Amino acid sequence: MARFTDLLVAAAVALGLSVAATSVRAEDYPSRPVRIVVAYPAGGVIDLLSRIYAEALGKELGQTIVVENRFGGDGTIGLMEVVRSEPDGYTILSDGFGGELIPPLMKSNFPVDVQKDLTFIARPAEFANVVVINKDLPVNSVEELIAYAKERPGELNVASSGTATSDRLTAEMFMQATGTKFTLVPYKGAAAALQDMTAGVVQVMFANMPPAMGLIQAGSIKALAVTSNYRMSQLPDVPTLDEAGVEGFSMTSWNGIFGPKDLPQEIIDRLNAAYVKTSQSPEVREKLSKIGYEPVSQTATEFRAFYDEERERWKKVIDTAGLRQ
Repeated sequence: MARFTDLLVAAAVALGLSVAATSVRAEDYPSRPVRIVVAYPAGGVIDLLSRIYAEALGKELGQTIVVENRFGGDGTIGLMEVVRSEPDGYTILSDGFGGELIPPLMKSNFPVDVQKDLTFIARPAEFANVVVINKDLPVNSVEELIAYAKERPGELNVASSGTATSDRLTAEMFMQATGTKFTLVPYKGAAAALQDMTAGVVQVMFANMPPAMGLIQAGSIKALAVTSNYRMSQLPDVPTLDEAGVEGFSMTSWNGIFGPKDLPQEIIDRLNAAYVKTSQSPEVREKLSKIGYEPVSQTATEFRAFYDEERERWKKVIDTAGLRQ
C-alpha cells in the first residue's frame, strides 16, 4: 500500500512539473526563432503573404521569424511537417482555403483530419476572386456574360489554376447560382491559365486577385466583378457579383495560420494577438494591398467557427458538382 501511495505521489509530482514546464515555456514564448512553414514554392501568393507577416511578427514578438518552403505532395509535405511537430509554437503553418479547406472535402484519401489534427491560430488575410474575360469576348457585364453563356451552353471555356483550387470551385458555385454551363479547363498554375486567357484559348476565369491584378491594370483582360461581398480596394470601380445581379454571391479565398494539435492556449493567444496587431499596421496593410490581399482580424475561436461554416458551405458545392474523388 505504501509503495502504491509513493507511486501516486511521484506521478502527481511529475504531472505538476510537466504542467509547470509548459506554463513556463508559454510565458517565455518565443525564446528562439519561429518557423512559418509554407507548403508551396517561393514567390507564390501564400509565400509572399507569409514573408510580409514574418517581418512584422519578428518586430512584434522580438524574435526571428523564418519562412520555410516545404512543398510537394500537393501541399501535404509541409502540412504533415507541422502536424508531426512539437506543440510548442515554434513550427506553424501558413496556408488556408486551397490547402486545409477544399482538398479534405474533395479527396477521400486526404491524410489529415484538419478539425482534429491542427490547432486554429489566426486568419490574417483574404482576397477575392475576380471574374475576368478575354478582352475580345463581346460582353461588358456579368448580366451579359450570363446571357451569352446561356445562349451557348458549354461553348465558353473557363480556366482554373488547378482541380482543387478556389478559382475552380468559384466557377462551380457561379454555374450553380446562375444556371450557366461552362467547359472547365484546369491548368497547372494561374500564370499558364491567364496567359491562355490573354491569347483567347480560354474566355473566362474566376481568377485569384493577386496574379490577375497586373493583367487587369494593363488592359490585357477585362474584369467584370469581384466575388467578395464588398468592393476590393485595388479595383474600386469593379462591382461585386451581388451588385452585378447574382444575388447573395459571396466568396473569398483566405489565409489561415495553424499549429499542431494540443498547442497551449497561452501560445495560441500570443500568436493570435501578434497577427491581429500586425494586420492593423498601416505598413502591413499597404504591402498586402499591393499583392491583392485584404487584412482580417479574428480571434482563434472566431477563425475556427469561420472554418466550420466554410466547410459546410463548400461541401454542398462540391457534392452538387460531383467533385469528390
